[in-house]
Amino acid sequence: MESAKRNKTNTESTGLNQIVTSIRHLLLTSIFLMVAQFSFAQTDTTLYKVGLILPFQVQNTDGKFDEILNAHDLHTANRIRFEDDALIALDFYQGLMQSLNEDSDSVRVELHVYDNWNTDSATSEILKRPELKTMDFIIGSVTTPTAKLVADFCKANKIMNIQPFTPSKSLTSDNPYHLKIAPTIDAHVDNLYQSILDSFPEANIIIYTPKNEKGMALAQRFDSLFISYNSTAETKYALAMLNTTDMIANGKKTTLDELINPSKTNILIITSYDEPFVQSTLRSIFEKNSKANLVVYGLPTWLGGDILRLDYINNLHTRISDAFFADTSKPKTRYFIENFISRYHAEPSKYAYLGYDVLSFILKSVKSYGKDFVPQLATQRYTGTAYKFDVNAAMKDANTINYYENNHVNVLKVEDYKLKRVW
Repeated sequence: MESAKRNKTNTESTGLNQIVTSIRHLLLTSIFLMVAQFSFAQTDTTLYKVGLILPFQVQNTDGKFDEILNAHDLHTANRIRFEDDALIALDFYQGLMQSLNEDSDSVRVELHVYDNWNTDSATSEILKRPELKTMDFIIGSVTTPTAKLVADFCKANKIMNIQPFTPSKSLTSDNPYHLKIAPTIDAHVDNLYQSILDSFPEANIIIYTPKNEKGMALAQRFDSLFISYNSTAETKYALAMLNTTDMIANGKKTTLDELINPSKTNILIITSYDEPFVQSTLRSIFEKNSKANLVVYGLPTWLGGDILRLDYINNLHTRISDAFFADTSKPKTRYFIENFISRYHAEPSKYAYLGYDVLSFILKSVKSYGKDFVPQLATQRYTGTAYKFDVNAAMKDANTINYYENNHVNVLKVEDYKLKRVW
């Protein structure tokens, strides 16, 4: 028995070493000197230069790899943690590199990779490098402050900035050289609203929010969308917006329980990012209204919540929006997963899917439309392995483009403790 345990431990350690060594070699050999260039010779003679600015934090990350390789056992190795932003960068890079290596008939790409350490100072130094002004596209960075520096640089130098990470609407303005891949919170609200119209045409709508800036802004957007719909629709929604400070809906003092209609389907939209508030609300309605027909709509951050009880979320038929959904029944998705595991000896994360889909989207688009492809995409939709890109211009006014944005968001239902795409 002891021998069997030792053999199992040795096998696990060997597998771990293989995974770590493989990832370390594939990722760090091209990043360690700050810039790496890959030329993928394709049938098209046009060469596209792509800059990738991400917080790899190479020295720290390489040290973590050393700790894992030198760990006494698998348990110790599993306790070693990388910086979150470094993990996002590494995972995204893995997916991107897989796309580059798989593509064989598209375009020629010269990839420049930069480690900005997730700091403004390092990002500013990178942007001073003379070759940055020769890029056709720059992807990144991850955090809003560093992403703003990249967006400003690209605007000034008329270089298309592909931003897959931060959905901030204040990142840039008057900037036709900015493509926001991460959907804004407005896109999430609009897609959740549309899914309600399609799925629950005669429901009782309750918008419930704490009276803070973020929550109220989202509640007011939902409220205005339903009011606009009711102004022209023959069958109108019963609609109430209730904030936790005033507890007034449609001019009357009331409570959330009183707004629930026992004879109708009730759509409860909770516009809060605050986990304790959401948890308290879900517990209350679950305990007091177990027989009511309730469907809860929530925010994308709920998917990563630490304290939200899954039984409440599941039993309240909760629907949540997210740009990411990997449908493993699709051949394209299965093909990506199989190749990824073969290459990296690990399952892909959502950011690996994102890196793969973003680069595949760029390659397909430049093949069809050339370098200035973004304005041509208004009637196009790209379907990747786990992301879809539905690109439109976000207008500042009738004549001014603020930026381009991806508006595609999935609506996911929690059913039998699994996520199912319903819209």
